[in-house]
Parts: sequence; structure tokens; C-alpha cells
Amino acid sequence: MAAYEALFSPASIGTLDLPNRIVMAPMGTNYADEQHHVTERLIAYHVARAEGGVGLQIVEHAAVHPLGLTGALMLAIYDDAMIPGLRRLTDAVHEAGGRIALQLQHGGRQASAEVIGERPLSPSAVSVGGGNQPAKMTEEQIREAIEAFGEGARRAMEAGFDGVEVHMAHGYLGCSFLSPLLNRRDDDWGGDTQRRTRFGREVRAAIVERCGEDFPCWCRISANEFVEGGTDLAEAQRFAPILAGAGYQAIHVSAAIGETARFASAPYYIEHGHLIPYAEGIREVVDVPVIGVGRLVDPEMADGLIRDGRCDFVALGRGLLADAHWAKKAVEGRAEEIIRCIGCNLGCSDRSYSEEGHCQCTCNPWTGREVDWPGYPAGLEQPKRRRVLVVGAGPGGMQAAIVAAHRGHEVTVWEGQQDVGGTFRLAAMAPGKGELANLPAWQKDELNRLGVTLQVMTYATEDAVLQFDPDVLIVATGSQPLGAESMPYGAGGRYVPADTVLAGEAQVASPVFVVSNRGAGAEVAHLLAEQGHGVTLLESGDDPAPMLPSGPRKFLLERLEELGVTILTGHRALGLDAEGLALETKSGGQKRFDDPGTVVLALGRRANDALAGELESLPIAMVVIGDAQKPRHAQAAVHEGALAAWHI
Repeated sequence: MAAYEALFSPASIGTLDLPNRIVMAPMGTNYADEQHHVTERLIAYHVARAEGGVGLQIVEHAAVHPLGLTGALMLAIYDDAMIPGLRRLTDAVHEAGGRIALQLQHGGRQASAEVIGERPLSPSAVSVGGGNQPAKMTEEQIREAIEAFGEGARRAMEAGFDGVEVHMAHGYLGCSFLSPLLNRRDDDWGGDTQRRTRFGREVRAAIVERCGEDFPCWCRISANEFVEGGTDLAEAQRFAPILAGAGYQAIHVSAAIGETARFASAPYYIEHGHLIPYAEGIREVVDVPVIGVGRLVDPEMADGLIRDGRCDFVALGRGLLADAHWAKKAVEGRAEEIIRCIGCNLGCSDRSYSEEGHCQCTCNPWTGREVDWPGYPAGLEQPKRRRVLVVGAGPGGMQAAIVAAHRGHEVTVWEGQQDVGGTFRLAAMAPGKGELANLPAWQKDELNRLGVTLQVMTYATEDAVLQFDPDVLIVATGSQPLGAESMPYGAGGRYVPADTVLAGEAQVASPVFVVSNRGAGAEVAHLLAEQGHGVTLLESGDDPAPMLPSGPRKFLLERLEELGVTILTGHRALGLDAEGLALETKSGGQKRFDDPGTVVLALGRRANDALAGELESLPIAMVVIGDAQKPRHAQAAVHEGALAAWHI
């Protein structure tokens, strides 16, 4: 019997028969070209998920109208010239054994003014939280948008898609019509719930007119917008049956609008399955299948949701970025081999390290590079077997070892500490971030599965490396914290390094002053405040957490406020003496804090590059990766580790 029987039972949406209950949620990738057409990158990305056993893939939002574009590299379907590229995508996925649908979208108020060249449109000219105010749509513009959805569905059907999802969530046009906050109209397109569903009902009618009633079509809604005056579950329970009655053959239940998107793509601070109660609430009032979503990364949980009748399908988004073969591994009883999403939001949401803003993944460097790295991690051709030494078992070093081993090399990893993970282990010790530890844990298990030799408490020296005599040396020695020497006047008083606080090795007394540079102290302040200390965060810059993606950053700052942490930005530490701290303020003045209970230094990090410097003259092929090259974050380290091994 297959593992997870409920999850892998067949089901249908209208006339669309599916082999299992796993749906790939639509996620913007920026893989389209500047004309908004399909690219080989997008095709390879979806083929990988089809080969990985997903029951249904919903391709990211595709603009049905030029005024609905939300980005310069957004996929679109507003012209017949886009059909051939979309047909290449559907043909490739079908050939790989998959089923594929397309999400139809109009950006509405959240369209990019820069891309569309004019003010975005919305049912009403409503600004949320002081943001940009869209233009109120005319009757003609509403009709034009409805026709655009109908034509988009026609093109999707002609391109070979197995169905379409109408986007009525996340603050875009369809969502805005449903929202009591965003739709303030007093005509037939707004007012009570029934009138606010008119746009969605007429979109469905336009699709039926062109594609027939049997062409699979469903919608995605936000069952809570998490903003005062917006849609909540009670309102969603009123409009969802109306949409189902209009002919939508399933309801995909998400949440949030643009201003509260952190709840839709929730980071590690939010529990798994956090949006499932909304799916349950909608399932109570509709007689069509319900798709649940919301940080679903564990097959056991997903199977339980289906088995217990909480939803009919589960949508995985970032879980399938982390592992394209999530479904295949689960059904084969290899769930422990699944690369788990850790909710970091680095490669998928933030993308500051990703090329051209492409959607990528910290845990899986192959995501978004399927066309560049065919056959990853082994590659298409078996290279000559090499003797590879990796120094450092942080995320970058272990990823290098994993790829090198898959490519057939003899791989040894030296790690100076008692366990793997490097400084990433410390990051996982901050409150709410324990999930980060799943990445090095999976990597360590994968090293064991691959037969890689891992030697802990093993220090690399020039003599030791020479004696080992590798063909290729990968230096992944990470970084170390900057100390008091980085302050102009140094430290003549007692302080505690932030790393020792995170490791639980420091004696701390209140009041605590965390001296931070570029946000390095925000999570330490969080930990100490959770422990009950009175904490003041002294940040040198203008932002207390500038390096975090926006979602985690907002949750962290909200929690610091709840805990009563005092945050003083623009305060640069000059020095520490026996009496206390001396600081320079943003205005150029000086300030002191005397008699601190504990001073914690979180001044940033510097590369552990001494070994690389010693070995650069040796006749050994050497690559320096991750923080050993330049302190950044785990996504950079994992990518560079994979790339270094890929080219051996």
C-alpha cells in the first residue's frame, strides 16, 4: 500500500481527474521574458515538478490585460501571440505525466504603475495604510476586464491547459471587487455581498461563453485580508457559496492582500497549516471541492488534512520550491529524504541574491536553474572521479559535498566543531527560527546516504591539507563575529559576544544593551526579551533589521514592540569602558549608557579566510565559497557550494 493513502487518493475538479490531492500553488517566478512570454526556464521548472509527482500544477498568475501587469517579467496571456509558448509548456508537462492549469489574473490596484505606464485600476479609489491610491474603474473598464478574463481562458484552453484558476485573492482586481474595504461602490458592482460578487460571476459567465461549462474553472479567494474593514471569514462564508453557485468548480482558500502578504507567504514565525481553518470554514458552506494552503511542508500533516475532511486538496507552494520531488518521495515512503522548506523567504520572496529577481530557494539551489543545470545534482555526463576535500560543514560546505558525491567523486568533509551547521545553527536558536535547523539536518543525513566521509573536530591546516592531497579543495570555513576592535575606542569594559548568547553560553543580567550593526543584534534582542530581560537595542543604522526579508522583518519588529524592547536607531558604538557605553548619534552628538547589566556586541561578521590565504599558493584546485569569501546568508552559501561542485 502506498504511503499517505488519503493524500494519494484520486479526486476531481469538475471534469478534471487528478491522480492525487497535491496541488502546486501558483507562485510568481519572474521566469517570463520581457514580452511576458514563456521561456525555457519556466518550462524546465514545471517539468521538474511534473516528474516529481504533483497531481496538479497551477502556473503562476498570468496577466489577462496589459493594465494588469504587476512586474516586468510577469507571465501574460492577453494576446494570441502568447499561445504557442504556453502550448510548449503544457505539452512538456503532459509529456512528463503531469496535469497543468493556469491562474488568470489582473493586478488591479497592485499592478505596477512603472510597467503599465499609468495609474492602476481598482473598483474604488481606496488607499490602504497610506499607500498609492488607484483610479476608480469606469463601467467600460470593468466590462473590458471581464472580457479579458474570458479571452484569457479561451487562450489557455487553446494552449492545452487542463483548467484555469481565476485569481480573486491577495488584493488583486478580483479580490478587490469582493472586499468590503477595497470596493466602496454604490452601483451594481458594489455595496452588499451579492453585488460585490457580480464581477466574479460575470467573469465565470465570460469563460463559459468561450470555453463551455465543462472546461475546468475554479477561483482562489482571500478568506481573511487581515486588515480592518476588509474581508474576514464570516464575509468569505457569505460570498463563497455565491461563487460556487455561479459555476466555479472549486474554491482555493488563501488569505491576505498586498499590504498583509506576510500572512500568505508566512515565514518561520508562523505555524504550519496556519490558513487551514479558513479552508475548513469555506468547506462548511460550499458543495464544491476546497483547496487548502498555508505552510504545508509535512506529508503526514497533509495526509491528515485530507483524511480528516478539513479540505479536499492541499496546495504546496514553497514546499515544492524546496523539493520538486516532494510528492514522489512521500508516496515511495521516503519522506525523510524530502528537502523541507524552512520558511526563510530569502529566495522565494526577498530575492535580493537571486539573478534577475528569479524565484529561487535557499534549501535547493536547483530551483530556477533546472534549465541551466540539467540533471542536477549528478549532471548529464559523469566526470572523471576526483578526490574532493571540503573544509567546513556549514550549509555551503555540505551542499558542495552533496553535489560532488552525486557526481561520483570521492568526498571528505572536515569540520572543526562537534556538529555540522556552522553559524547557521546559531541562527536557528533565535525565537521562532528553530525550523532553520532542518536544512543542516537534512544535509547531514544526505551526506550519510551518499557515503561521504564526515570528520568532525578536525582542524584544517596547511600541513594537513597537503598530507591529504586532494584533487579539489573547497574552502567553506564560514565567518566569525567582529569584536570590540571594530569600535573606534575598543572595549575597556566587559561585554558578551552575540554568538555566545544565541548558543546559550552567556551569563546575562538586566538591563541589557545590545550593540548592533546592520541589524545583527535584532534577533539577539528578541531572544533576551523573550527570556524576560529588559533590553535596549542600539542600532548603528536607520533600520533595526535591514537584512531580513520583509515578511520575517515585520513579524520580528512587531514582537519586539510587544516585548517592550527599546529600539534606538542611528546609535553607533564608539567604545566600552568600565562605567558603560559611549555612542555617537545620527545627529553627530554623543550619548552614554552607564551601569549596564550586560553589553552584548552584535557588530557583524568577517570572513574566516586565513586558511584560504595560506593555501592559495599550493598546486591544488581551490574554490572559496559562502561566508569564507564574504559574509552574507545561507542562500548564497548553498548556491556557491552547489556551483563549485557542479563544475568539478
